Amino acid sequence: MADKRLRKTLKKLIFNDKYLIIVSLFLAVIVWIVTSINIGDVEEKTIKIDVPIKLGDEISDQLSMQYYSLQDTVELSVTFSGAKYVIGQVGENDFSVKFDTSDVSRTGDQRIPILVSNNSNLDFTVTSVYPSSVEAYFDVNLTKTFDLNLEYDEKNVADGYTFGEPVLSEDKIVVSGPKTYVEQIENAVLNVDFGSNKDLTEPFKTECIIEFEGIGYEASYLSVTSRTDTENQLSNIAVTLPVLKVKTLPVSVQLEDAPDGVDEGLISITYSKDSIEAGVLDSADISGAVIGTLDFTKISTGKNTFDFDVTNLKGITVLDKDLKTITATVNVSSSYELKTIGIKRSDVLVEGLSDSQKASVRNLSKYYVTVIAPKDVSASSLELELKVDVSEKSEDNSYPLTATITNNDNAWVYSTYTATVDIT
Repeated sequence: MADKRLRKTLKKLIFNDKYLIIVSLFLAVIVWIVTSINIGDVEEKTIKIDVPIKLGDEISDQLSMQYYSLQDTVELSVTFSGAKYVIGQVGENDFSVKFDTSDVSRTGDQRIPILVSNNSNLDFTVTSVYPSSVEAYFDVNLTKTFDLNLEYDEKNVADGYTFGEPVLSEDKIVVSGPKTYVEQIENAVLNVDFGSNKDLTEPFKTECIIEFEGIGYEASYLSVTSRTDTENQLSNIAVTLPVLKVKTLPVSVQLEDAPDGVDEGLISITYSKDSIEAGVLDSADISGAVIGTLDFTKISTGKNTFDFDVTNLKGITVLDKDLKTITATVNVSSSYELKTIGIKRSDVLVEGLSDSQKASVRNLSKYYVTVIAPKDVSASSLELELKVDVSEKSEDNSYPLTATITNNDNAWVYSTYTATVDIT
């Protein structure tokens, strides 16, 4: 009786549409889940990966070459396929990226294949990579130092002005890169662009791009640095162009150690060029060109000539580029003559000793002193003071000997002398 009722109940449930639909849907979901897990749909996905470009170790070891690239990294679009539930788990750390340099056997531009593979325990396959290669240049490295040649239009100053000596933040650069390209460089050049700046009366400052003559686009492969800092790349150089006022300056020399009583009328100085055309700062109070110092110890009787370098005068730019030296001629009146005075080691006063030191004069370069004095002054009437300063140590114990005439302002000591001093 109970079995009959059970069969009757089941019969009602089976033929009831509502319950049949619910049971069918439940069974379908179970079947889909089981099928997806065990079989899975194959899908594709693309992700982007930033990869540093590293090609050098193998090439350097095998071929003694280096590689040069215009980029440090490459962005890869990697497409891969696998089961849907696997694809969602894949990240950029699951890929192995290699640059295949096995075919590199010569210098020059070459394309290096990029090899991307599965580097994880996940079940997926790399199907494509873009870009599939990178371009690099292979060569032996060469480093050279170049002067910087500044080029500018000298007409961009106002009337009555000229440009002074340019000042650069770097006067030389160090260029490193592929030997083939470095050897092509003829000059490193800076071209000054004045823009709308004309008729200048004040210093002009700008930044100039470093350009290379003899080489083109390939200069992008080059490393350019200063001589003192080889880490930081240089592309620009700071340039200052002083603007100077043009003046005609009379030439003169400074006289050193001139006796107080010397009659200037008895000594005359003439110059191979009495004046020079020069540029000076407008704000500087410069009315003459002092071309050097003339020590009276170098002036003898009669005619004396001295050459002075005028290519590097302080605060003055000589505009005549061919003018290198000016000769000063000193004429001493015939009323003066050479006289000699004998000296002894015991006459020398040693200065510059510490309290614990003692000194003895062992030798003199000469045992007489030459003086220039009027003819009517006898040598015996002249009194000398002899001193040597040993405060600065001399390796060979030789020190300058200073000789001074103490009783006649019209005479001076000629030539230089030394003393050998032993210090204990």
